[in-house]
Amino acid sequence: MPALNEANVRHLLRRTEVVDRPRRVAELLALSSIEAAVDDVMDVEANPPSARLDGPGGNEEWRRGIRMSDHWMGRMARAARPFAERMAFFWHGHIATSINKVGSAGLMQAQIDLFRRRGLGAAGDSGNVADLVEQTSTQVAMLRYLDNQKNFAASPNQNFARELMELFLLGVGNYTEADVEAATAAWTGHTHAPSNRDIYLFDADRHEPAPQQFLGRTINASRPPEQAGIETIEVILGTGALGTGTIPPGADRNVGRASKDVAAEFLTFKLWQELGEAATGSVPGGVRSVMVAALLDNDFDIRPWVRAMLVHDDFYTPTAASGLVRQPVEFMVALLVAAGLDDTVDNIPNWLLSRVGQQLLYPPDVSGWKPNGYWVSSGSMSIRQNLVDHVLQKLREGTWSGQNGFLQLGPTGSARVTRAEVESLPAAQLVDRLAAATGLNVSASTRRTVVRFLDDGAVRPAMRLDALTLILSDPDLHIA
Repeated sequence: MPALNEANVRHLLRRTEVVDRPRRVAELLALSSIEAAVDDVMDVEANPPSARLDGPGGNEEWRRGIRMSDHWMGRMARAARPFAERMAFFWHGHIATSINKVGSAGLMQAQIDLFRRRGLGAAGDSGNVADLVEQTSTQVAMLRYLDNQKNFAASPNQNFARELMELFLLGVGNYTEADVEAATAAWTGHTHAPSNRDIYLFDADRHEPAPQQFLGRTINASRPPEQAGIETIEVILGTGALGTGTIPPGADRNVGRASKDVAAEFLTFKLWQELGEAATGSVPGGVRSVMVAALLDNDFDIRPWVRAMLVHDDFYTPTAASGLVRQPVEFMVALLVAAGLDDTVDNIPNWLLSRVGQQLLYPPDVSGWKPNGYWVSSGSMSIRQNLVDHVLQKLREGTWSGQNGFLQLGPTGSARVTRAEVESLPAAQLVDRLAAATGLNVSASTRRTVVRFLDDGAVRPAMRLDALTLILSDPDLHIA
């Protein structure tokens, strides 16, 4: 069992709550074991508040989407235990839709709120993969994004049925074209109301009624037609009365294996790449086996699966601890926490996040965002520096000018650093003062660099605020 120590606690928090806030580090170190720390992290709010989409500046859908994104990142930065928000971010990239095509912030909110409330679930009420995918499948956001609202018996559209298997549950090569056709037929008739395109409707007249063979099971035969599509999910995961499917002859991989086993391995790989490490391109055998078993033994409940990963030794190895780059959204959340900024509308520079390639509600395609090294380039790191500059600009507004100027910093926004301190404290004291105020665990190499900068005789008092820029640019801040 992993040791309960500061390094492991900080690693756990950075992967689950995005930031290792000093208060949370102290709370978890006071517990009896790493298992107790994991349980504390997973003790999330059952019904986190939704964003208010109405507000000043017009009600265009893009503006409403910004309000929603601001609220969500604010929750990642401010919630007492924000792991449910971080898990929702994982599902948003895994079962992806984009407001660009969906066209409605309200529909996107319905999907994201489902991820926020059921993507992990509160203690004693675990979310479930099958339930999550089933509910997402008939939300209008997904119907629009993958064109299933136009999937009718007379004119089948395979987009959703294919991605359900390829990207959401099974992975490439674990089905045949015949399975795609069968799933497409089962999912026919799910559309929107003629009078309101935002309201879901099942049109039985446009459903294909013929029984279908899907992964070796007969579906679309005995239940109400609107449940035929749900049967495809149940067969893949083995969670329904039909039992588990089998990867059929003609598939490229895993022929003859139970589809639920393949799905459990596929989902485990995806979660490990998101919260474990993505540098090696594989899941260590020890943690892989216990995570897969947790899914299979608990009918794809999410909490046992996640917990199995977080309490395992493999999660705390040097390879795992150094194996993820913070995604741009995570980096922005870390800046918000360090700077003590809230989720006021337009406070978060969505346009900069879009330039770096990751803007909430705008995944690039149905496969979501790529992991890890994808985010490391001269261009993307330059834009991250622009995020730092934008945050500092916000910090200075209204408080920094004049002899009595100050900055309000830190995870609770309550640490005040005065202009007099910045311009007069000895170099080492100033670095330690800023690090304590922001709540950042500044690396020794960055501390030495900033102290040397401040001790340079050419640095005038007015330039000493650049020390904060250097602290917020610490390479460690880019590591998850």
